[in-house]
Amino acid sequence: MQTRAFIFSMAAVTAFSATLLAEMPTAFAADLSTTGVDAPTKKQIRAENRALSHAVRQSFTHTRGLDASRINVVSRGSTVTLAGSAPDQVQIEAAGAAASKVSGVGRVDNRLTVSEPGH
Repeated sequence: MQTRAFIFSMAAVTAFSATLLAEMPTAFAADLSTTGVDAPTKKQIRAENRALSHAVRQSFTHTRGLDASRINVVSRGSTVTLAGSAPDQVQIEAAGAAASKVSGVGRVDNRLTVSEPGH
């Protein structure tokens, strides 16, 4: 449970940081880049991507009637890709809507398909 709370906290911090950077004046941002602030490492980027994917999966658990057992979530930056299948088109749309409401998600690439009965 602590790991889940940590990941959720990281997603919140990431979203908050992104909001602050988006609102930062460009002149100040240019000054900040010359002060020796390093770009995020690959490890940090992967952790942020995992945290965003986890937050999207968590949003599925709060979406009434959504069977997310066959939905894979992959995040890269602010783009979230949903792949896999769902029982019907209504659930595909619900998954896309739930993902787009998560803080930090800029774009949803919904590649879900309707699953065939019996599969």
